[in-house]
Amino acid sequence: MKYTHYFLIISLLSLTPFTFAQDAKDEVVMDEFGTVDLVVNETEVTQVLEMLAIQSRKNIIASNNVTGTVSANLYDVTFGEALDAVLRVNGFGYIEEGNFVYVYTIEELDSIEKARRKTESRIYELQYLSAADANEFVTPLLSDEGKAAFRGDIVKGFQPSLKDGGGDSYAWSSKLVINDYPENLEIISLLLVDLDTPPAQVVVEATIVQTRVTEDNEFGVDFTALSNIQIGGIAGGPLAAAQDVIAGTFGNTNIEGVSSGVGDTGNPTFSGGLKAGVIKDHVGAFLKVLDQVVDTTVMARPRITCLNRQRAEVLVGTRIGYLSSVQTDTSTTQTVEFLDTGVQLVFRPFISPDGMIRLELHPNVSSATLRTDGGQSVPDEITQQIMTNVRCRDGETIILGGLFREVTIVGRNQVPFLGDIPIIGQAFRGQNDRVEKEEIIFLLTPSIIPDERLWEAGRDSLEIVNSVRVGARAGLLPFSKEQITANYNRDALDAYRMGDLDNALYWSNLSLRNTTEQPEMIRLRERITNEKESVWERDLLRSLLQRETQTAQAGLEAPQ
Repeated sequence: MKYTHYFLIISLLSLTPFTFAQDAKDEVVMDEFGTVDLVVNETEVTQVLEMLAIQSRKNIIASNNVTGTVSANLYDVTFGEALDAVLRVNGFGYIEEGNFVYVYTIEELDSIEKARRKTESRIYELQYLSAADANEFVTPLLSDEGKAAFRGDIVKGFQPSLKDGGGDSYAWSSKLVINDYPENLEIISLLLVDLDTPPAQVVVEATIVQTRVTEDNEFGVDFTALSNIQIGGIAGGPLAAAQDVIAGTFGNTNIEGVSSGVGDTGNPTFSGGLKAGVIKDHVGAFLKVLDQVVDTTVMARPRITCLNRQRAEVLVGTRIGYLSSVQTDTSTTQTVEFLDTGVQLVFRPFISPDGMIRLELHPNVSSATLRTDGGQSVPDEITQQIMTNVRCRDGETIILGGLFREVTIVGRNQVPFLGDIPIIGQAFRGQNDRVEKEEIIFLLTPSIIPDERLWEAGRDSLEIVNSVRVGARAGLLPFSKEQITANYNRDALDAYRMGDLDNALYWSNLSLRNTTEQPEMIRLRERITNEKESVWERDLLRSLLQRETQTAQAGLEAPQ
């Protein structure tokens, strides 16, 4: 019996560690603070979920596709962390709704999420970004179910014509309508906020200096000699003596004549300079000397404001019109074409974040003359222009380039052999020289201008315009209608500010009698009298008078 008890005790001692090991193998414990200790080894996921449900007292429901084993040792974690760790290693997920936890496979979760998701529509109003460009930006961000539509593209050109009438074009700001999931719409909203920003503006001030110097030098000596006849009596002038002899103008008279016209002293177009002539009996001598210099300077400073990456053009000059004909076998069509001449500047700026400005430039200085060709006026254009791409800093002045042209014309007329004789040959020689010099320089100053500075410049310009207007009116005669009206207005306003309403009404009435079309003074009188005039007042009074007249006539006719 004693040995039997020993055997039972030894057997119990040997079985106890095994039982403890079995219990410690799969264990889920949750304390009163909600933290979980979990120890499992190659245990079915559903079994682990069951242990978690029992300990946390939550309703965990697993899909039929949730199968597999898990091994984990977790200590002092929350219920959510423990559940996420157990499911993630097997590719599972869960949805928690109230006190229920639904466990699914990833594929099932995606299907559920897709079924639950709903698309929304949102309208984006664009201020600066074109709708077509915005559509290009957002298209890669759309989901497979997302769609986008836009309106607001502008027709090129803004000069209206009769052909543009009758249409029903889109007249609102550019809009982009997107239908997609909310999270995609939020991403697109952030993108459009960054893209739809006001562009910077550039003020370009160009200075174009053109100088032209023309120098004319002329020197000539002519003489004539004629026998038997006084030179002063020749009808064609003294220098025509020899020609008259050749032409037989003097008949059978024996006459000898010599004339030299190489000096071109008889040219009637010669102006300025010095002309001298001496006639003595049968001999005459004539002299002309000219030194003329014409200096012309043309300076233009066009100034224009332009948006970044937009083309701008300014023309200060003349548009010369000419007829252009198109002839066919059956008809001839003539149209009026125009050639722009003067100072012209075409450019497009590109602003970089570092403050540098790249400019596409085409400055042009031109003039034109009309010539007749086949009965039609054809313009010939004389132009100096530059086409270039430059890069400079904000506010810096750059020299685009210059053009220098010089033309020298030397004209010589002389009598052969005699004109080559030193000193004496000057009497048998004429000289016409012309030198033309022309130089043109293009200077350019681009500046990035903030909107605030642009608005301030606009206000300053309005003040200047008002000052010019006041100055111009100050030059009117004191008895002119405008000056008298202005004086009445000033007196009315001064009296109104001082609180003298009677005088203010008096001066405002005088002003309106002098010039009736003054909305400001009409409003001032209404403010003083507290009576608002109506354009229908006269018609209303006429209606009342007609009604009273009819009533009076009816009263007179009733006794009869």
